[in-house]
Formats: sequence, C-alpha cells, structure tokens
Amino acid sequence: MSAEDIRNELKERWSASPAFTLCLQIVDFVEQLPADQARMLTFKTITNAIGRNKIDDELLVALNILASTRIAALDAHAMLIDDDREEHEIEPEALAKAQMSGSLVHPETGEPVPDYEEKVFPFFVPTDRFGFGG
Repeated sequence: MSAEDIRNELKERWSASPAFTLCLQIVDFVEQLPADQARMLTFKTITNAIGRNKIDDELLVALNILASTRIAALDAHAMLIDDDREEHEIEPEALAKAQMSGSLVHPETGEPVPDYEEKVFPFFVPTDRFGFGG
C-alpha cells in the first residue's frame, strides 16, 4: 500500500467531489512527513499544511472521506487535556457515549469531566496505507 494507491482510489471514487483536490493535498502532505511527525495530525497542522486559515465544510468533508472505511487513509482520534494539563487519549467508544449522554468520564479518575467539549481535541493518525504505521 502507498499514498499512490490512496490517490488512485480517491480519483476513482471521489473525483467529482468538491473536496477531491483537498483530499489529494492532505495525502501529499502526509506522504512527505517523517513518520515521527505523522503520529498526531491536528486540525491546525492540516489547515496550515494545505494553506487554509480555518476549518470549513470542505475540509471536514475531505477528512471524512480520508477517514472513511472505504479509503481508510486516516484514523480519527481524540485527546482529553484535563484540568491538570495531563493528556489522555479518548477511545472512540467513550467519545461516542459522551456525545450521546452529554457526559464524559475521565479515563483515569472515573469522574465526570465538566465542560468536556472544551477539553477534547480531535486529531488524525495516518493508517498503515501510508507505509509508516497508524
């Protein structure tokens, strides 16, 4: 698997989408990163890399395409930065449960996290399709 395989699949399935070009820009950016810098791609990292100054609908569509099970180029993750400035990766199931219930349980203390939406930050990790793990 390679970035070229991802590009070909994008071309085959998404070339008519307005987000297609953005998908290719993101793939190009990820492909050139050293493996140690590709472990945690934030919205800020991605927007800076593709020359945008904000997150917009087109970017969200592109990231959704790249994280979809069909393309599977990026895995979506979330990080909780608690009141003690400690970082905790949040499992997708825990985040989904929090979004449904309106309450996130701290992964270490087991206590509810007040205003968790302000403390959880999404990030993306390239999958092994890029050749450096995910």
